[in-house]
Amino acid sequence: MQGISQQPDSQRDPGQGETQINGVSSIAEGLRKRDNSRVLAQVSGSPFGDCFIHSILRDQGERYLAVISKTGIRVFELDGTERRVTVSPQAVAYLSNITDARRQIRAVSIADYTYVLNTVRPTAMAPAVAPPAARPTAHECLIWIKAANYGQTYTVNVNGKQTEVRTAIQPVVTSGATITENRISTAEIAKQLVTALAAAGTGATFTQLGASSVIWVQSASPITVLANDARGNADISAILGEVQSFTELPTIGPTGYQVEIVGDPGNAFDGYYVRFTAKSGAYGEGYWSEVVSPGVQYQINQATMPHVLVRLSPISRDFWFGPADGSTHSGVTVPSWGQRVAGDYTTAPDPSFIGNTINDVFIYKNRLGFLSDENIILSRTREFFDFFPETVTSVLDTDPIDLTASNNRVSVLRYAVPYQDELIVFSDQYQFRFNAAESALTPKSAQITVLTQFEMDAGLRPQQAGAGILFSQSNGQYSLVREFSVRGAGTSLVADAQDLTGHVSSFLPASLYKVSVNDTGNSAYFISGNAGHEKRIYVYKYYFRNAGDGAQRIQSSWSYWELNGADKILQVVCLLENLYVLAQYGNRVFLEVIPVMDRAKEPVSGRPSLLLDRAISTTTETPVSVRVALGVYSEERNQTTWKLPFTVAAKTQAWALVSGTSPGWNDGVLLGEITSGNTITARGDWSAIDIYFGEAYQFRYRFSRFKLMKEIGGGKSAVNTMRTQVRQAKLGYHESGYFEVHVTPEHRTSAVYRFDGSTIAVRGSMIGHFPVETDRQRYFEGVFNIPVMSRGERCIVDLMNPTPHPCKFNTCEWVAIITGKARALQ
Repeated sequence: MQGISQQPDSQRDPGQGETQINGVSSIAEGLRKRDNSRVLAQVSGSPFGDCFIHSILRDQGERYLAVISKTGIRVFELDGTERRVTVSPQAVAYLSNITDARRQIRAVSIADYTYVLNTVRPTAMAPAVAPPAARPTAHECLIWIKAANYGQTYTVNVNGKQTEVRTAIQPVVTSGATITENRISTAEIAKQLVTALAAAGTGATFTQLGASSVIWVQSASPITVLANDARGNADISAILGEVQSFTELPTIGPTGYQVEIVGDPGNAFDGYYVRFTAKSGAYGEGYWSEVVSPGVQYQINQATMPHVLVRLSPISRDFWFGPADGSTHSGVTVPSWGQRVAGDYTTAPDPSFIGNTINDVFIYKNRLGFLSDENIILSRTREFFDFFPETVTSVLDTDPIDLTASNNRVSVLRYAVPYQDELIVFSDQYQFRFNAAESALTPKSAQITVLTQFEMDAGLRPQQAGAGILFSQSNGQYSLVREFSVRGAGTSLVADAQDLTGHVSSFLPASLYKVSVNDTGNSAYFISGNAGHEKRIYVYKYYFRNAGDGAQRIQSSWSYWELNGADKILQVVCLLENLYVLAQYGNRVFLEVIPVMDRAKEPVSGRPSLLLDRAISTTTETPVSVRVALGVYSEERNQTTWKLPFTVAAKTQAWALVSGTSPGWNDGVLLGEITSGNTITARGDWSAIDIYFGEAYQFRYRFSRFKLMKEIGGGKSAVNTMRTQVRQAKLGYHESGYFEVHVTPEHRTSAVYRFDGSTIAVRGSMIGHFPVETDRQRYFEGVFNIPVMSRGERCIVDLMNPTPHPCKFNTCEWVAIITGKARALQ
C-alpha cells in the first residue's frame, strides 16, 4: 500500500514497489485495480483550446465547471448539462490579452458570485475627477453671523466694496420715563448685510438662506470676501473654501457646497474636504459629510478590475459574465467597485494594486483580498467591492488593509491560502504568515511575517489537504511536492514544508497545473500539461495514525492512472469521493467520473463491476445523451450491431452480463472489440440484452526485488553477504476475478502465471459458492503460488490485469534458501 519508490531496492520500504499503474493503494483493501471511468456527457464538439477551468461548488445541489478562455466562458453542471452564459463585450475585452490561460487566470467563488481575474491586465483609476458634478456656481462664499452682540460692528468687504452693520450699544435704553428695548439677532444682522451688500454694487448676488444667519454669496467671476468684527471674528466669518476646524461650519447652507478642513498646516494627514447636504430643497438646515478633494480621481476603472460570473436564478441557473458595474440582469443587480468617498491621494491613497497587475484573489475573514506585487490588500469588512476608507478623520476597524511583505529580497506574492485562522501567502521563494496581532483583524492589528523559504512553482495553486498545504517545486524537468504545515504557537511556533516526493524525485513531470484533494479518502490528484504526461492522473495516497507522540504518517503512496484513449486531461475535481474528469478525445471533450473511495464501490446490481474506462451502456446507468441504443439484430447475418455515440480512441470492448448457473465472473461475456470507428458487432442475437462498452485498461504493479533485509538503526537494509535463492512467492488475493503474474529472471524469457476466477467457477470449484447472491464476488480469495526459481535480486516480478475484472492483493511473502557467501580466511 506504499506505492512506488525510485530508491535502490535495498533502501525501499517492504511495502513499496518499482511500478504502479492504474492501481489504488488502499488502507482498507491493500492494493487493487482502480475503478473505471464512466462517461457523463459530451460537453464540447471542438477543443476548448487555451483555457482555465474553475470549479464552482455552490452547495450540494449546484456544482459547476466554468471553462474560461480569452474569447468567453462556458459553464457546465457536473452531469454535463451546459448552462446559458450571457457574456458582456467588456468581459471579452478584459480577457483579450491572455496568452496562457492556466497560468494567467485566477478565480474564486462565494455564493452566487465568481470573481475572475486576469493576472496580466494592469488595473487603473478612471480619468474622472472630483467633484462628480459641478458646484452650484463657479465662485461662491458663505458669510456666517455666528453671534449677535451689542455694541458690535459687523464688516464685510466684497471685491473691495465694504459695508457694515452696527448693533445697539445695549439691549435697553432708558431716557426719562421712556424705556426702549433694542432687540438684535443674527438673522436680522444677516438681513441688513444682504441689503447693504446688494446696494454696494459688488457684482455678486447675496442670498439670505431663509431666516437664518447665513448669507450665500455667488458670482460669475472670482471674488474676494473679507468679514471681521472687533472680537477677532468670533461673531462673523467668511467661508470661501477652507476653515481651520469642523466647528467653524454652520448647520445651514446650500446643497453641494464644499469646504476644506485645513487642520494643522504642518500635518498633511489631518486635512479633508466636506460637502453640505440640505435635508430638503436647494438650501436649508442639513449636515456636512466628507467628500473627495476636488481634482482627485475617485473611481476605479471597472474594465481593468476582476470581472464577475453571476448565477442569476436558482431555477434557470443561467449566468451572466461581465464587469462589476452596477448593471441589472434578469432582476439581479451586480455590485460595482467602490469609489473614493473622502480625502485625497495622501489621506486616502489608491489601493496598492492600482497601476499594477493582481496576482491572486481570495476571501479571508469576510473581506475580499488581492495580492499585487509585494502587497496584500483586503477590502472593507463585509464590503467586498470597497477598497477605500469610509473616513479620513480616523482609522476604523472595518477599513481596508494594505500591507507590504517586507523582506531582504523582492518577494512577488503569488497565492494566498486560508489556513488555521490565518492566511499563508506564497511568493516564488518565501512563505508568509498573515494574521492579526490581536483577536480581531483590523488595519492596526494586521501583520505579515516570514515563515519559511522554499521555492514554489507558480503554475500550480497550493491546495490545503488535511492539516497541511500542498505546493509544488520544479527543476525544469520534474516536479516535487511539499506539504507546508505549522505546529505550535507563539514563540514555540514551527513552520516547515516536508518533502513528500523525496523517494520519487523524478516521478512527477514538470508543468503541474491542477491538484484536487479528497479529504475523505486521504488522497490528492495531480495533472500536468507536460507532453507525454497529459493523459495521466498522478495519485498521492496518505494516511495518518495517532500515536503517543502525535500523528504519524504511515502511508505515503505515489502512483499514476492513465486514460488510454484520451489525448489530454483538462481538469479534475474531487467531490464526495468521486473524481470528475474533463478529458479531450480528438476534437471532442467529455465529462467522466471515477469513484475514488478507499474501498471499491459496491456494484448496484450485485454482479461484479466491469472495469472499463470511458464506460457507456444501453442501460439507465448511462445518461441519455451518451446512452447506446439497443442493438439491431440481423437474422440473415446472425449478427447484432450497436452504434456508439462517439468514435473510439483506443481498443473498445462490448460485454454482456448474463446470469449463469455458477456465481462469479463468468457472468460477463465478451462479445467483440474495435480499435476504430463507432460501430461494434457481435455474433448472435443480443438485441434484448443489456450491453456495456468501454476501454479495457492495464493494471500493473512491479515488486521490489526479493532481498533479505535486516534492521539497522531503526531502518532496514539489504543483507548482501547472504545469497537469497527464491523458490516461490505466495501472493494473498481477495475479491479478484483475474490477474497475471509475469516472472522474468535475468537473461531468461518471462513466465506468465494466470488466475482466472471465471475458469475456477466454471470447472465446479467450491470457491464462490455462498447462499448470499450479492456477496459472491467476495469469496474469490486465497493464496496464489508464484514460481520464481531465481536469485531474488536478479528477477523481476510483475502483477498485471488487462481485463475488466477486479483484482485485490493484501500480502506477498517469499520462500527462499538463504546461504552465506564463501569468505577467504587470512
